[in-house]
Amino acid sequence: MLLAVVLLAVPDAPSPRLPNWSDVRPIMQAHCVACHHDGGEAPFSLVQAADVGKRASFIKEVTAHRLMPPWLPSSQGLPMRDARGLSEAEIDTLAAWADGGHPIGEDDSAATTVAAEVPETDLLIAMPDQWTIPAEGTENWGRRDRDKWTFVIPIGNAQPLRVQAMTHTSTASDTVHAVSYLADATGTAKWLDGRDDAVGYYLTGDIRDRPSGDLGSTGVGSRTTQLPDGYHWEIPSGSDLVMQVHFRPAGRTRPLQDTLGLELVDGEQSRPVRTLLSMVQRVDIPIAQTDSVRDEYVLPEDIDVVAITPRAMGICTSMKMSADVPGETESVLLEIPDWDPHWRQPFVLKEALSLPAGTVIHTTWTLANTEANPRNPFLPLERFSMARRTGAVAMLLHVAAEDEAADDRLMQWHSDLMRSRAH
Repeated sequence: MLLAVVLLAVPDAPSPRLPNWSDVRPIMQAHCVACHHDGGEAPFSLVQAADVGKRASFIKEVTAHRLMPPWLPSSQGLPMRDARGLSEAEIDTLAAWADGGHPIGEDDSAATTVAAEVPETDLLIAMPDQWTIPAEGTENWGRRDRDKWTFVIPIGNAQPLRVQAMTHTSTASDTVHAVSYLADATGTAKWLDGRDDAVGYYLTGDIRDRPSGDLGSTGVGSRTTQLPDGYHWEIPSGSDLVMQVHFRPAGRTRPLQDTLGLELVDGEQSRPVRTLLSMVQRVDIPIAQTDSVRDEYVLPEDIDVVAITPRAMGICTSMKMSADVPGETESVLLEIPDWDPHWRQPFVLKEALSLPAGTVIHTTWTLANTEANPRNPFLPLERFSMARRTGAVAMLLHVAAEDEAADDRLMQWHSDLMRSRAH
């Protein structure tokens, strides 16, 4: 008996459609053109199809390595507002477009820049004097990391201010990278500024045990820091605003005389946001060594977590903050697997997270004093040894207590915690 074998032709599966500009344009609009447009803070425009096509291979590389758009949190933590990170599908689309010769297709219309909604300005404050950003960086604690200068802006408020949003306007927005804020009613910042005739001073914007960034931060691509409805930063009466500016010298001097627009709210309908500081005060990392350091504390009150601000130098490569709620599995609040201090900002939660008293807050930082760390400011290598009252590495947890009495207890507890760390 013969067995006949019949081979049936199986049609080839259709090739996936090659992306064109119509697929790429929405990605540019959502993630890139806010900075990359003519006159924007980024060095070139990504509005026209031809401009993006010229840089298609470059865009493929920087997005594949998640260098651009700048977004530090991983997907392991809580969802954050205004997330700028690309999805895997978007990264794949950009790569396929670049590999396919970046075709435009039938529609070459430009990517549109959507103006961000700017909060109302109820009070405008400004640097009283102009300062000049130097053309080149100087030898300082950051070496090639970045340069900083701190300025004191008198507010002159007879009553406490309840601030929901601050919008920073810079005369050198292409040079100013990150700015952090702190309200000082003690006169300490004014005293530091008055020690010489220079405008501002080269020291951190911290005031005693209170970290710069206590009132939030702004930076490239995010010149407004805004809290959700129902929460506010509190500025005591008779305060000065301490503004710590990190800049990247541009090879020519630039005048700096910046302003801040404050949006105020009714305190009766809002709760004050306080800063709980996770930090390691002293670190000592030998040459060519990588170490992890850790901090933890137990919440004494029920709180709402509103935002988290990471803070560390370039010797830090990663950090993670998690919450261990009694009777529950420990959960990650914020993870940054590839830390870059140029992009420091407050990460505001999409939804405030309620944590009960007794929750343990754990924070870890990885420090790499190695040549393999591309952001290590201490090259050639030398031993890294540093101590700071507000932490050589830190993470700022911005929270609100349930009511005024709980807020008072929380602040007293935190003051006692900071004093205990000083010993």
